Parts: sequence; structure tokens; C-alpha cells
Amino acid sequence: MITEETVVVTGVTSGVGLACARKLIAHGNNVIGIGRRQARLVALGNELGNDFYPMPCDVRDADDLRARLAALPERFRGFSKLINSAGLLQGQGSLLEVTPTQISSMLDTNINGLVNATRAVLPQLMESGRGHIVNLTSIGAHLHYVGGHVYAASKAFVDHFGRCLRTELVGSRVRLTNIAPGKTRSEFALVQFAGDQARADQMYSSLTPLEPEDVASSILWALEQPPHVNINVIELVPADQNLSYR
Repeated sequence: MITEETVVVTGVTSGVGLACARKLIAHGNNVIGIGRRQARLVALGNELGNDFYPMPCDVRDADDLRARLAALPERFRGFSKLINSAGLLQGQGSLLEVTPTQISSMLDTNINGLVNATRAVLPQLMESGRGHIVNLTSIGAHLHYVGGHVYAASKAFVDHFGRCLRTELVGSRVRLTNIAPGKTRSEFALVQFAGDQARADQMYSSLTPLEPEDVASSILWALEQPPHVNINVIELVPADQNLSYR
């Protein structure tokens, strides 16, 4: 387990990002938690204490993100790891049934937001000499399924972006890992179904889904490998999930 590192986590207010923050701080690390929901960030600060720095920010706003990182307190400036966890799925049905606003939200967050965050922190990761980027993708990045269209394609971008960036980073002492989970119980489905808890629960009724802590454990395992080892990709799914369907 890594200790005494400072890690930037996007999408920290729920799901995998939140599970990562809790695990990292429990093992003696500092976390810069980026999220849009200020009330949740405040609650997390109360829960996690002085090792957690709440950063209310939308990763889609590159200028604001850079400004807030430049204004970090001294204790948190030497960050060396980035976990790109921010992402969402909105709408359901065919491509023609998803609204233009929902499409823009997915593309702006899942693609532009991730690129913004990576570009903003990469110089410091390189300077640290022990940098590591973890991108949360999806098995939907590799498998086609009905209704996947925009979301799955956005995760395919993340996967290929990470693979290409990895080649660019060879020799820079910055490692990169793509994590591709299957069905994971979180607020992800609740966002997709616009707050309809019954429909969100139905997503997991046919199997025992992964929990955010399961995915977080795989992320932390990749981070703790010795410096000469790069874990390129981890794909994990529920034991009873059919891989041909997300």
C-alpha cells in the first residue's frame, strides 16, 4: 500500500473516487478531492480530516482547474498521483432518444474533463519523479452493446488516450494504468435514470455487482507496484456477469 503520497482524485464525492479517497487516507496519504458538489465536499472534509483537501471544481473548466491547483496549500502541492474517476452516463434508449444536452454532458465530462485534469497535473507528476495516472474506463470501451453509443464511445476514447499517452510518458518516470470495471454499484445508475432509485436498483438485480471498494482496491494495487513495473490495464467484472453485455 502506498503511504505518505499526495493523490489528486477527480469525481471524489461518490462511487469509486470516494472509495479511493477513503482507502488512501486510511493508509496515511493526502488526497486532493475534486468534485462539483460543494456540500458533499464539506461533509467529506469533516469525515476525512486534515489529510483531505476539498477542491470544488468542474473538470470541464480547464482554466478554473489550473487556477485552483496553483493555489493549493503548501502541504498539498507535491502531489504525485492522479486518479481520473469523474465520469457519467446520462439518458437511456437509442441515440435518437438521448437529448443533445445529455450527449454534451457525457462527452464534456468523460473526455474533455479527463484530458483537462491530466494536462493540468502532468507537469507536477513528472517533476515528482514517481508519478502515476489511473484512468477509470469501462468494459464498454472494449465491447459493443445496445444503448452504449455515446457513453461507451467516450470510454473507448479514454482507453485509447491512456494507451497512447503511456507511450509518450516512457522515460518520464510517470506510469499510467487504465482500469476497466464491469457493473459496479454506485450512484452511476441513479444519475443515468435521473434519480429513479427503483430503476437504478433494477440494473443490478440479475447479479452481484462490484462495489466501489472493489475497484478502488485494484487501483491501489496498481499504484503500489514497484517503480519498474507498469500495470497497463486491469479489467474486472462481477463473477456472474456475462462479458458480452455490460
